[in-house]
Amino acid sequence: MKICIVGGGNLGTAMAVDFASKNHTVNILTSRPHDWTKNISAVEMLRSGWGRSLSLNAELNMVTADATEAFAGTDYIFVTLPSHVQSDFAKRAAPLVSDKMKFVMVPGFGGAEFLMQPILKRGASLFGFQRVLFIARLKQYGQSVWFERKTSLQMVKFADADVDSIRDDMTKLFSMPCEILDNYLCITLTPSNPVLHTSRLYSMLKDDDSAIEQNKFFYADWNDATSEVLFKLDSEVQAICRALKKIDLSSVLSLKIYYESDTVSALTKKIRSIPSLSKILSPFKETPQGILPDYDNRYFKCDFEFGLDILLQFTEVLNLNAPTMRDVMNWYRQRTKNFVRAVNLAQYGIKSAQDIYKFYREEKI
Repeated sequence: MKICIVGGGNLGTAMAVDFASKNHTVNILTSRPHDWTKNISAVEMLRSGWGRSLSLNAELNMVTADATEAFAGTDYIFVTLPSHVQSDFAKRAAPLVSDKMKFVMVPGFGGAEFLMQPILKRGASLFGFQRVLFIARLKQYGQSVWFERKTSLQMVKFADADVDSIRDDMTKLFSMPCEILDNYLCITLTPSNPVLHTSRLYSMLKDDDSAIEQNKFFYADWNDATSEVLFKLDSEVQAICRALKKIDLSSVLSLKIYYESDTVSALTKKIRSIPSLSKILSPFKETPQGILPDYDNRYFKCDFEFGLDILLQFTEVLNLNAPTMRDVMNWYRQRTKNFVRAVNLAQYGIKSAQDIYKFYREEKI
């Protein structure tokens, strides 16, 4: 297959090595093509045994900042850009899009179904993955990465497409079984980064975001206070799922099920013990005043503005009580002085439950 990957970060680089090492033709669309080499490498951490790894080397077909070149003749276009730049990408790419193109959001949460509207209006197909496919971290930008793949894929279509062929292609590309879920809300409402990252940052910083002497591990230093907030957010997400009775949202698993943890202490222990997450630091930055929260980091900008706030808006449309979502979002708004909604559901015609069903294609518009 011929693949275009948009974005050269952790996920994009891991996918590029994985696909190209299987003899697929891979184009990279990036704003920094001169920082790349065509020969790239990866270390894949294997789940089959503690500490085991596999070295991968691959040659890319093209690294370019020209979307016309990158898109030409491709079977799939994988978009790995963070939410806060997806809208600009969609507007710039729209004139190049035909109804034969298939865009895949990696991952698919964070408002992609709204931000990619310029491309959808051109007739392209849009798919998204429910969660991230790899835990990945760059070793050297444009050259090398390490990653650990998940055990299975869950994918959803937003526009009409042949789901059987997509399922087969994704299974081949990723070497993992792929399940096609029923509705894009199965992605939007999944309690992943939009509640995971926001609960952690809120718990860490709500009382004090002054400079610190040493950064903290984001997951390895997880605590019960964060787990308590996370469980509350998860409960409010599940209330949304129950309210949307016309859509099968059974795949939107509660975190108590996903992490096999019924109690706060069990959840804390579970998250702290995940090896692939243990070395990830919190989104802070070094400044002359010390180590401070980096409010421009995607953990903040994407997961609050394009993640949690969209979930909060669903509760408002459905007249549900969501005090924790509201408290966490209000804290973020006050701390960043950003009171403008990045995605406003009302602008997409969503003002009632009926509007939700129409937008997500459960009823004809």
